[in-house]
Amino acid sequence: MVKLTSTSPKLPSPPITRKNKIKSNNIRWVVHGILTELFYNVFVRTINRTRTRIFAAKEERLVLDNNIRNRLPPKHELAIVTGATGGIGSQIATDLAHKGYDVVIAARNIKMGEELVENIQDELKQVHTSSSSKDQDEDELPTIRFVEYHADDPQSAISMASSVKEMKSPLTVLINNAGIMGKSKQMSMRVNLLGPVWLTFALLPQMITKGTVINVGSSAHLRATSVIDEDLIPSESSGEKEKQSYIDTLPGVADDDLSTYAASKLALMQFSTLLRQWLSKNNNTSIQVIDAHPGLVWTPLLRNHIGDKAVNTLTKTGIANLIYKSSSEGAAAIVSALNYSAPVTSDQVYFVNGKPGGYFALESVSLEASNQLWNIVLKREVDGIVALPKGWEFEN
Repeated sequence: MVKLTSTSPKLPSPPITRKNKIKSNNIRWVVHGILTELFYNVFVRTINRTRTRIFAAKEERLVLDNNIRNRLPPKHELAIVTGATGGIGSQIATDLAHKGYDVVIAARNIKMGEELVENIQDELKQVHTSSSSKDQDEDELPTIRFVEYHADDPQSAISMASSVKEMKSPLTVLINNAGIMGKSKQMSMRVNLLGPVWLTFALLPQMITKGTVINVGSSAHLRATSVIDEDLIPSESSGEKEKQSYIDTLPGVADDDLSTYAASKLALMQFSTLLRQWLSKNNNTSIQVIDAHPGLVWTPLLRNHIGDKAVNTLTKTGIANLIYKSSSEGAAAIVSALNYSAPVTSDQVYFVNGKPGGYFALESVSLEASNQLWNIVLKREVDGIVALPKGWEFEN
């Protein structure tokens, strides 16, 4: 039998242009990000609430309807939450305190930080709903502190590490939550990316016994085509490359279309990839790195970006409550990642809506792209500022 083969030539695949890539990624973001999260908030969340009210125990229904919290015994472990004075950050700090962690509220607003410390302490004292808290000594409460922290300043990360050394409880949790949206492109990348990088490196030496680093992400990373714009890479000519960092070359204009916000969130996930790769290569199983996206949450960050007119419309019509999570729901989605015990692997763990297995961009786990991020962007920003963990340069 003669095998028939086609003699017609294969047509070359059309080149993938930047414009087509942007369009493709925007579709990916809408389908796997916005529409998926809307479905979860509108339908799944409603079903879960209804099921709880019908079938859950009386104590669980009280928690759901009245936001009553239980207080667990102190863990004598330290948790740091950045950007903890607003949005989901303050809720994360409060949740961790009720779970028994000593908590460091790391933020730039001193007044709001000190007020949050007092509020959490008062709330902890007033909780007596569970048998564990009734039997617990009233004076034995988790320690809540405020430490001034500026995510755009590497010296602030170093100062934080010095403060933590003086605290009695071992550091076991770092939640990189601080972020901005719609500000200048340079500042967006410094706060959303460099802040977590500086602070994580500064604190890693203190997470010796065990630890969890949670980088708070966003589905916006799905729309980013890449982190690095090759047109902005400083050139070798005239020593320009020695004088400027990549982030210095970013335009100082506002990030109105949130393209830099999206890129910064993709970059943060690539930094997580580098961390996991280093941990795996150095057989360090005591620390896990998790990327977690809270879902669509009605935060001050979002409200400030969309403006008062849109906020008023969404609020008055009830649409905001329908399609967005509350800050407490968003915080719970992040804190739930602490219950996850990751296997010994360099694979990504991506939490969405409080569960692992969320949809993520392949670019976020690409070692090639992650190493490019390190070599072009991050290496220059950390050199001489924070110490790199042993073996980092060799591996990356």
